[in-house]
Amino acid sequence: MSAPVSGWHPSGDEIRAARERIKPFVTATPLLRCDYLDRPGRRVFLKPENMQRTGSFKVRGAFNAMASLSPDEKAKGPITYSSGNHAQALVLAAREIGFTERGQAYPCTVFMPEDANPVKVERTKALGGEVIFAGRSTEDRKKAAHELAASSGRPVIPSYDDPRIICGQGTLGVEIMDQWMGMPSRTRRLGLVATPLGGGGLLGGTAAALRARGFGGRMVGVEPEAGNDTQQSLASGTRTEIPLPQTICDGLMSVIPGELTFPILQKSKVEVVSIGDAQVKSTAYWLLDVMKLLVEPSGAVAVAAWINGLIAESPEQSSDEILDVVLVLSGGNADPAAVASWKG
Repeated sequence: MSAPVSGWHPSGDEIRAARERIKPFVTATPLLRCDYLDRPGRRVFLKPENMQRTGSFKVRGAFNAMASLSPDEKAKGPITYSSGNHAQALVLAAREIGFTERGQAYPCTVFMPEDANPVKVERTKALGGEVIFAGRSTEDRKKAAHELAASSGRPVIPSYDDPRIICGQGTLGVEIMDQWMGMPSRTRRLGLVATPLGGGGLLGGTAAALRARGFGGRMVGVEPEAGNDTQQSLASGTRTEIPLPQTICDGLMSVIPGELTFPILQKSKVEVVSIGDAQVKSTAYWLLDVMKLLVEPSGAVAVAAWINGLIAESPEQSSDEILDVVLVLSGGNADPAAVASWKG
């Protein structure tokens, strides 16, 4: 895919092409009914990307990006910067596509924060990635990655602000719609899809895919209260930078929406709400205890917002209307003992 021009928006054709490209490598996670979260006239489903390969949705974009590189770029090996989930995903993509195409893994170097989640660091290394620590902020890691790329001629694949990544994440939206269309009770309609929101790749790609399929319902992104850069940006109409967030949601610590993703979110008419760390922790425990799903804090924010009533009813959608709701669990790379200790 060539570099996007200003105002680029992922098309349905681009996302469908990404879906075909990654189909041999990515798990189609189920759409799970969650009766416990139903409300009058609202039937709730969970999309558990914590059950995805490497434990998060990130493999969708990573495999699409890796498969889109030229043979020379693949051989040199990609570089990225990530707090952990994108790191694991790209390392896996480099390894698996390498084995498929030449019988050995392509190299992959990852710049991670000095205070990265140890679980994510060890899993990235276990998949064969070279891990280099660089500061705490995304800018620290980005600078280090581009310096290495400039000296080595290797490609940089960022975690969200890249058309290949966005289209890959958009395959989640296609999958949700296809699975929901196969569910019983077709008298209902899909009224709401909510996802975690960091840099905007997941929500942007998913929203673009669903809008391309004719979805006219609500798209809601959920951020941590300390990291609500997109919420502030949508309110002001321009990308707004915030201080580095202090939050348990380590995968949602962006300080400014992406240059590519922010216009996509605007065009897709998404809503954004924010949630506190305490509610996120109790929700992660609830998901483990009741639904038997290990979900990291960043992955639990959409369910936390629903449980705590932060996703209010739209004025156009009365409680008498029968609607379905999909809440995305974006990742599950957490310490089970830690999550179990969060019992309210």
